[in-house]
Amino acid sequence: MERKLAAIMAADIVSYSLMMAENEASTYKELRTVFDNLIEPTVAQHGGRIFKKTGDGFLAMFPSVNEAVDAGSAIQQGFDNAPFELRIGINLGDVIEDNGDMYGDGVNVATRLETMADPGSIFVSGAVVMAADRNRGDVFARVGRRRAKNIPERLNVYRVRRAQSSWSRWRKVPRVLRGTAARWSYGVAAIALVLIGTQIQPLSLAAMVSRLPAALSFDQTRADPRPSVAVMPFATMGGDQSYFADGLTEDVTTALARNSELQIIARDSTYAVRGQDSDMRKLGAKLGVSYVVEGSARREGDRLRVSAQLIDVKSGAHLWSRSFDRQVADVFTVQSELTTEIVAQLAPYIGRSEAIAAAQRPTDNLQAYDLLLRARHRYRHGVQDAEALMEARGLYQRALEMDPAYAVARAGLALTYIADVAKRSSGRATAHELELGLSEARQAVRLDPNLSLGYQVISFGLAVQGDYAGGLQAAKRAVELNPNDPDSMMALAKAQVRFGDYADAVANAERARRLHPMAPEYYAYVHGQALYAADRRDESATVISECLVRAPRDANCLLIQAALQGRRGDIEAAQLTMASLVGAQPTFSLEAERSYRRFGNKPLMEQFLKDLTVAKAPGAA
Repeated sequence: MERKLAAIMAADIVSYSLMMAENEASTYKELRTVFDNLIEPTVAQHGGRIFKKTGDGFLAMFPSVNEAVDAGSAIQQGFDNAPFELRIGINLGDVIEDNGDMYGDGVNVATRLETMADPGSIFVSGAVVMAADRNRGDVFARVGRRRAKNIPERLNVYRVRRAQSSWSRWRKVPRVLRGTAARWSYGVAAIALVLIGTQIQPLSLAAMVSRLPAALSFDQTRADPRPSVAVMPFATMGGDQSYFADGLTEDVTTALARNSELQIIARDSTYAVRGQDSDMRKLGAKLGVSYVVEGSARREGDRLRVSAQLIDVKSGAHLWSRSFDRQVADVFTVQSELTTEIVAQLAPYIGRSEAIAAAQRPTDNLQAYDLLLRARHRYRHGVQDAEALMEARGLYQRALEMDPAYAVARAGLALTYIADVAKRSSGRATAHELELGLSEARQAVRLDPNLSLGYQVISFGLAVQGDYAGGLQAAKRAVELNPNDPDSMMALAKAQVRFGDYADAVANAERARRLHPMAPEYYAYVHGQALYAADRRDESATVISECLVRAPRDANCLLIQAALQGRRGDIEAAQLTMASLVGAQPTFSLEAERSYRRFGNKPLMEQFLKDLTVAKAPGAA
């Protein structure tokens, strides 16, 4: 069996059983003709493979969502002249391949989308839209969130817009005119008023434009209307329980972040301002949020006491406060009630399914949960500390001994293996550890298909392995599952840099930094690297300079600065920067950088190495 991320197409004929009952021989003959002359050749032409036929339908796998969507559109176009109507569903998801067949969540969601689709249409999941090429944005029209049988969360569903005949387009004219009549009449009236005004007093063109109403403005940029929230670190009330309070803070933040209707500031940003100001209005302004959650946690034996309150930053008003006095075993119930009440206050339009999803218990073993909190407290991704990494690995392993199905712990364990290989932390990691890490991460998403951390770790591992396309797909899935997680957003930016999608990498790095205003230097490095890749070198130099003001010995930022200086021919400055880099990271070498493939297999990788050669990197000729 092999686990992989794949684009799955599910399709079936509408009312096939009724047609067979009316004329079995003719219907079957026509169906075989459609399969032989249209469906199978089109699927093959787009690199796909039909792995199951269901009599009146089929399931196919494609190498990318772009090929799947193109194949679906071509098939539906062919069906315009066929005696049948076809429904198609397309999903990007995790599947298990066994003896040529496919199983798993990726297949199940595709079949559910197919049953939702109207005759002659193509319905796709949000994962497909996220993974499709950026220039395909106008191909998809949002249908909304739909419930599906045996799928716990509502699906984010889109329809593929199809090229239609001129008659079909003309039939839509009345509906289009109805939808735009008010806007056009308002616009014509506004322009008329401006023109009348010019007869009274001549105006410049700039003045005329400034008097047009906002509805006619060419700038469609709008501030994000979603409520923005920062969960401040929960205070520890007695005893050495800081790791427990920190873990509770992180879990509440993560649960809230799953709701795409909210903007949630990253945990590390709230920790960066902890204790700086007791005035929540000032803290809220510093973090750029409208609401702040603060609270405290006390754990004594098997008793847990948690208090929390929600504050409106603008007015300073306390919208609500709650206290919980429970058994430690009820910690997940406390987290669920906290997040549900916050959501109820800030986004009442969120469906109940999201609240139910937030209430799912990640484990029934509280000792395993305690070990996971200790592991996360000991080691975080990006930290160069071999001892901390190995201690965290041991804690994750102990947690999994107590609960082998604990998906978050398995993803954390996977990260320690992959990070050890990528960063050479212990100096002992080999390709075996990389395979082990990927295996653990895939097992994590099998246990919890909605675990964004699992896909984030898979993306990291695949990039280290050299599978840049697979790493990109996994990173996109991580962002879709948790659209407010800046770590997932940065993982996507890194994957896009390696894949060569530089403009999107810059956009996602910028968005991650907005979600994490107090981000560590790693965020500035990825942002600067993406700008360097996009050939926006002046902007890259500004971002990297800001990084080095805060952390003069940050190896990643020194590396990009050396490359920038080498590219513009400032040899003396480049060599000084390189000397600082080697001082901060003595193991650095040009060969190690070539092996790491920071820019994947794109031509930019060779240019980057040339820039470092100018800076006299160790190992350069």
